[in-house]
Amino acid sequence: MPFSVMMQAGRRVPAPAALVLSLAALFQPVSAQQTVEVAIQNYRFEPAEIRVRVGDTVRWTNQEKRTSHSVLFSSEQGGESERFFPQETWQRRFDVPGRYPYSCGPHPEMKGVVEVVAP
Repeated sequence: MPFSVMMQAGRRVPAPAALVLSLAALFQPVSAQQTVEVAIQNYRFEPAEIRVRVGDTVRWTNQEKRTSHSVLFSSEQGGESERFFPQETWQRRFDVPGRYPYSCGPHPEMKGVVEVVAP
């Protein structure tokens, strides 16, 4: 009987097939880009600090009852979003690694940070 390797559920797989399966696992695509959610409520960004990978999108959702907000980055890092009202969203894709501090245009005491890391 040729050499075999035990796999899940007690099944035996011939060594060459096990090698192929192992190599295939190594070459699986890196996790797909994702959308990370930030809620705006009680005059705060929640969570206030997030870490995303290059290519990910951050979506801010205004969950206040009556107040509009914006997301304000420095002009070098993208500037300010349009204002969005309760139950509206705004999103941005991050393609360059770095630290992106932001605040709310009309409420500068509201602060957050997006940290973008290479995959």
